[in-house]
Amino acid sequence: MTIMPPEELEGRLNAHRELMIDLIAAMIGGELTTTRFVQRLRDDATFKDNEEDPGFSPDGAFAIENAMAREVRSVLEAARARAEADKS
Repeated sequence: MTIMPPEELEGRLNAHRELMIDLIAAMIGGELTTTRFVQRLRDDATFKDNEEDPGFSPDGAFAIENAMAREVRSVLEAARARAEADKS
């Protein structure tokens, strides 16, 4: 088992917390808020992973945001795969 840096762990936990809050709010709000929720997921998942400056090493708050964006992308990709599998 690999030891995760604190920034990575905090970012991933933050991502799950925000996803849960947004998901529950979307469910309470109905179809329109669900559509907005899915759009926000897509927008959040486009956060870049140091593509602009490959030599840049994120630290501190940026590393947390970076980890959060990666986790949201990962959850979104898994959800898309499951939705596709459920169609067949």
